Amino acid sequence: MKLAYDVIEDAYDDTTQIRTMTEQAQLPSGEWLIRTTIYTPHHISMDVTHIRGKKNRKNHFKALR
Repeated sequence: MKLAYDVIEDAYDDTTQIRTMTEQAQLPSGEWLIRTTIYTPHHISMDVTHIRGKKNRKNHFKALR
């Protein structure tokens, strides 16, 4: 199953050269995955959080446009 993620936060710090990106995707069951990725010059880290939800909810967070 391929999920469509909406970017809800994307930030870059010039001083530390760290980029943080947070995305959300709704599963067919109505539940949500929130994925946060941190990019540094030497390391990439990712965290995925599963949130139970209702099918009639549109978005947990407002996506960037």
